[in-house]
Amino acid sequence: MKKVIIITIVVIVILALIFISIKGCLKDDVNDLSNTAKVEIGNIARTVVATGKIEPLYKAEVKSKIGGLVKQFFVEEGDRVVFGQKLVEVIPGTTPVEMVQARSSVKIAAYEKEVAEKRYQREKELLQKNLISPKEFDEIAVNYYSAKARFYAAMAQMRVLEQGSNISALADEIELTQEDKKEIERETREALASMTIIAPIEGIVLSRDTDKGSAVIPMTSAYGGTVIMTLADISEKHFRGDVDEADIGKVSLGLPTRIFVESFPDQPFTAELTHISPMGREQEDIVNFEIRAMIRDPEGKLNVGMSADAEIILQEHSNVLVIPEGAIHYENDKILVHVQDLSLEEGFHEVEIEKGISDGIRTEVLTGVKEGDVVILAQ
Repeated sequence: MKKVIIITIVVIVILALIFISIKGCLKDDVNDLSNTAKVEIGNIARTVVATGKIEPLYKAEVKSKIGGLVKQFFVEEGDRVVFGQKLVEVIPGTTPVEMVQARSSVKIAAYEKEVAEKRYQREKELLQKNLISPKEFDEIAVNYYSAKARFYAAMAQMRVLEQGSNISALADEIELTQEDKKEIERETREALASMTIIAPIEGIVLSRDTDKGSAVIPMTSAYGGTVIMTLADISEKHFRGDVDEADIGKVSLGLPTRIFVESFPDQPFTAELTHISPMGREQEDIVNFEIRAMIRDPEGKLNVGMSADAEIILQEHSNVLVIPEGAIHYENDKILVHVQDLSLEEGFHEVEIEKGISDGIRTEVLTGVKEGDVVILAQ
């Protein structure tokens, strides 16, 4: 009997100690400010996040119509250019065989021109004596002028090929009149002008993708041509990024968007959603949809290629009551919070609330608490 009494006393003492410890812990937790938060007035938004980059309105890759070598650049990276401005000059990469063929073509054309000219002069005299008809003379004249045109073209081609060769191909034995020199110069100038590439758009030089002396493949080739430089119209900047397939159904065109870049972490840039891709792209078993948003950057702070994050704003409420998401707990169909009340033994009382939108960290409270109330955060 004595043994039973002792055991009973020990059990009662242990239970008493446990009760005191639990009560002390609860009291400490209630009074621990690190586990509480005040109900505050603030702004809250429900958003969808996209990751991507800053891009220009559009880009233009500059390529050459002829194959050859880059002779000289007229602009550098970062330069602003206007439509029609000279960018780069490309000269044909001439082989010795091509120079031999060009010389041969010039000699043949010169001979044909000389023969056609002599016949033209003879037939002209016969026409003046009425020994041939005007129709016969016209045929001779056509042959003569055609031979002259072929000769001028052959000479111009040889002059152009000389630009990309160390070999002087001009045939000194060919006598040229002042008219010949003038026409050959005109033909050559027009041909050389086509070797100078001009800006197809107004914008900025994003990159120079080749160096002086580099070989260039023409854009008419099967390879699509060598990109010599890239221009961009930066009058408007766009955010291009990806949205997860789980969120794409929530977004729609025209939604306001905030753009964040590492260079200006405290300065969001306003934007507007302008494009949603109708087809998702799968990568590593994850499906994303591409979106684009036009950014307002009047001061020109953003640079093309910057990494950026976008917050597409689905809903946004200003000057509303907000509490941490961790203060909310659910019981049946009720949404509850524990409001600190040191007059009670538990240190709090339970309040049912009605909540609004949430950003995943904070929640808007519509009813149940007021500004300044202290809520208990879940352990």
